[in-house]
Amino acid sequence: MVAKTKRVTLEGIPKRFFPTISFVQGSTVKINIPRTHQELVCSIPPYITCNTLEGLLALGISVARITADKPGKVREVLSKVRTVNESYSRRLGRINPLAIALEVKGPEIRTGQLNGSDKQIYLKKGNFTKITTNPSYEEFVCKDLIYVDYEKLPEVVQPGDKVLLDNGSVTLTAIECVESIIRCIVEKAGRLLSNASVIIPNAPIDLPLLPPSDKELLDITVGENIDYLFVSGITGKDGIFEIRDQMGQHCDCIQLVTKVECSTALGHIDELITFSDAICIDCDRLMVELPKEKVFLAQKSILAKCNLAGKPVISSINISDLRSVSKSELSDIANAIIDGSDALMIPQSACTKDIFNSICVICKEAEPAVYQRNIFEELITITPAPMEALYGVAISAVEASLRTSAAAIVCLTSSGRTAKLLAKFRPRCPIITITRYARVARQLSLYRGIEVLIYLKAFEGDWEEDVNRRVHLGITYGKYMGYIRTADAVICVTASRPECGMPNTMRIVYA
Repeated sequence: MVAKTKRVTLEGIPKRFFPTISFVQGSTVKINIPRTHQELVCSIPPYITCNTLEGLLALGISVARITADKPGKVREVLSKVRTVNESYSRRLGRINPLAIALEVKGPEIRTGQLNGSDKQIYLKKGNFTKITTNPSYEEFVCKDLIYVDYEKLPEVVQPGDKVLLDNGSVTLTAIECVESIIRCIVEKAGRLLSNASVIIPNAPIDLPLLPPSDKELLDITVGENIDYLFVSGITGKDGIFEIRDQMGQHCDCIQLVTKVECSTALGHIDELITFSDAICIDCDRLMVELPKEKVFLAQKSILAKCNLAGKPVISSINISDLRSVSKSELSDIANAIIDGSDALMIPQSACTKDIFNSICVICKEAEPAVYQRNIFEELITITPAPMEALYGVAISAVEASLRTSAAAIVCLTSSGRTAKLLAKFRPRCPIITITRYARVARQLSLYRGIEVLIYLKAFEGDWEEDVNRRVHLGITYGKYMGYIRTADAVICVTASRPECGMPNTMRIVYA
């Protein structure tokens, strides 16, 4: 049975997505903003050089997402990234908590090889063609007969269904299915290459979630202490459970980022948000299955739901011209930030210093347009009472930061949970987080506004002195980065004693 896709509506989206006239009139253009609060996920291609990588680190990337899919190449790029980051950390004088991510592509359906010496074929609109699942034609794809490597395709495709080739660049409509042959008419003309992707919107695809190549990458993820695993092809909570089962005892150490890239996943978005550690929205991929005018609404809905749940959400962006960012791309980036995105995923084609610097500038200019007070009020109104004590501390700290126009919130944490809760309530200032644990520091890299410092000095027995040292480090770092100036208010969230188990104290100090 074909899965039904839920209709995307504005229901449940906070009012903050519709700014008031008073807010728009009161907005001002800010200059000399020290650094964007938006986290940046950079797709690292296998061919990247050490100089380019170090330049990207200097521009402030938070997560290095390795795009290589061969195990040997993945290990090579991973070694290069870690070596460059260690070198950059030595020059910086502190450990740079760069998180590293891998991606498993999930189940894929592809066409075969083009016949003979043809590099591409052109399918003309209105022409008839056939799709076959017979392996005998795997290397003989032509405009009249296209091999597809999914044996059960004739069972799931019905007359009238769309078959999208090469991410929608060619669209076929099924006319009839006879055994292993599907007769189609070309609905959208285009060029077809070898091994092109095949998408059947809303069709129930019976393929293993993790093919053998992905299982090898999963082994690397566990063995190399990777921080984030991006997973494509998940359409419901069962897929998340399967991935976690494959990771075994390491599932709590690796953050699972689910990519939302099809209409079926969109229909199960609530359970995907609940059981994932983070969400990544692939608008380009959604546009293949959804009407183009619906995609922006889907993105707004997902961003709002993730903000309400306190889960980090990544918006993927597309840069078509490597020389500059176009006006429409600028608007897409700015709107993603205003709508509540925690991080932006930069494609590997845009991994140049000039483009990356342009994106950082856009982020810094878009952030002052976010109505922080309205966001905070919406979130605390929706948060049910009575609540856990740590929620009360986080809400009080963010409220105090808004009322005192604090320059920063300094947070001491062991597990990272306090910093995550502070980030959930969207303070207007940076959250300078100090922790002794490198993995905790790296796994805070997707939360908007969190700046992490790894404190290396061991606890020597005097709790109050240890707390004051860490707070002083946070304030000093804030001054160095330009967030804090002399006499600025700073909110400090700490624990009153070592055995209390969580930060239970909020105080205001002046730098």
